[in-house]
Amino acid sequence: MNLVAEEPNSVIDIRKNRVRSNLLLHLYQSGNTSINKMARMFHASIPSATGIVNELIRDGWIVESGPGPARAGRPPVLYGLNPNKYLTLIMDINRHDTHLVIYNLHNKLIIKRKVDIRLEDSTTFLEELFKLTNEFLEFNNIDQRSLWGIGVAMPGLINSELGTNLTYANLTKGGLPLAQYISKHFKLPTYLFNDTKATTIGEHRFGSAEKKSHVLTINIDWGVGLGIIINGEVFNGTSGFAGELGHIQVKPDGLLCHCGKIGCLDTISSALALIRQAKEEILNGRATILTQIVNNNLDLLDSSHIVEAVHSGDEFSIDLLSSVGTELGKGLATAVHLFNPEVIIIGGMLAEAGPFISNPIEHAINKYCLADFKNPLTIQISQLGANARLLGTQAYLFEHLIAREFSI
Repeated sequence: MNLVAEEPNSVIDIRKNRVRSNLLLHLYQSGNTSINKMARMFHASIPSATGIVNELIRDGWIVESGPGPARAGRPPVLYGLNPNKYLTLIMDINRHDTHLVIYNLHNKLIIKRKVDIRLEDSTTFLEELFKLTNEFLEFNNIDQRSLWGIGVAMPGLINSELGTNLTYANLTKGGLPLAQYISKHFKLPTYLFNDTKATTIGEHRFGSAEKKSHVLTINIDWGVGLGIIINGEVFNGTSGFAGELGHIQVKPDGLLCHCGKIGCLDTISSALALIRQAKEEILNGRATILTQIVNNNLDLLDSSHIVEAVHSGDEFSIDLLSSVGTELGKGLATAVHLFNPEVIIIGGMLAEAGPFISNPIEHAINKYCLADFKNPLTIQISQLGANARLLGTQAYLFEHLIAREFSI
């Protein structure tokens, strides 16, 4: 792309900024490259590409990273994203606890801390989160001026464009959108994202869904979330709410869900449902090593204890997970018919059970799906685990901050 001198300065600046942002996105997503490849990629002349690279080096965005492989003659010089240009802060919030994470621009984890605050729909949650985050930054000598922005992943009906979470609508004061409220406190741009969609981006960019075009991710935590990739892009729906698999009705005469509806999939196949079912059957006399694991205090029982018991061969816990997996598989069979994916990736707390959860899911899909939908389909346990959500939030944050940085 040759920059034409007679164009108005604003048009020139817009075109240059578009090239800058696309180049930085490419370096973030694909790694180091040479000026020749940059020029071909953006249909620019070598002098134009060199000029833009020099400007980005001057501004601290790009660094020379050494020589690349040479087919003949002098090896090309490679350039990459400067990992130390900025740090980012990720707030990974769920119903049980919150993780505070600092990344550099190469997705290298700098610091991570778990804080034991449970998500509640009250302003006191954010007050405590702000206090603990400030302490976290101060303790680790993180100057807020070194932070580029904040990415927040959490459950709920999240409209990322508006920065709102309708499921937790009472977190802020004065009616401010949640992202704006956090941004105002820390004086940093803040982007809010649904945790399952963050996981889906993480899997697509860095995990088992890489280079896949049609993917479903099932997030089995306190609730059940579905991430959808169509033609290589995350599908959000009109307001960003697509994928609430946990709130399809599966038992019209079932239990009341926290959403106010009756018999949602969440009520029989989430981690909360698993713990409730375990407690009920243990109180009814079912023998299990779970009572030993929690020292006969069922108030302490958690999904991690059930997963531990499963791997120890506890028949009761295996039966519980098999039942949960079968119900999830039924729900996923409907999603398979709707979206025809090439892979389903299982993540979340219950994914730690491995084949004890994936096998019943796969058996149910085999039973309830048409054969032609099953033949190309594979079902996998996430290899990234919780890191998929963190990396997905980081990628989402980076892309939005780059667009903001180079907008005119």
